[in-house]
Amino acid sequence: MNVSRWSDLPLVLTSDQTAAVLQLKRRTIANMLDRGDLCGIKIGKEWRVSRAELLRFVEGRIAAKAQGRAAPLADPIPLLTDKGGVLVAQTEPLADLADFIRREHDQRVADLIQQAGL
Repeated sequence: MNVSRWSDLPLVLTSDQTAAVLQLKRRTIANMLDRGDLCGIKIGKEWRVSRAELLRFVEGRIAAKAQGRAAPLADPIPLLTDKGGVLVAQTEPLADLADFIRREHDQRVADLIQQAGL
């Protein structure tokens, strides 16, 4: 897969393609999809992720960081770069799973409170 812009990505990506773009392992992508951190559709045993969802995920993390909220994955947030003609997001491995779960829970509760207008 040789792309330099979001629009160069396929409309629907496999788990392997998604992992390549985010520079994560395929298993990490599957876990994110199972948890709902990343939305996709499962066809048989294989996940598919839309280009729009991948863009929403990355931009959502950037927006969360700009607003001072914790991003769903470990900091720093992914930076989009062009590596040999392939658009990739640079990420760091999850430092502490317990911390991630606590931050995710707190963020979801805050989002629900905000949606309820409380």
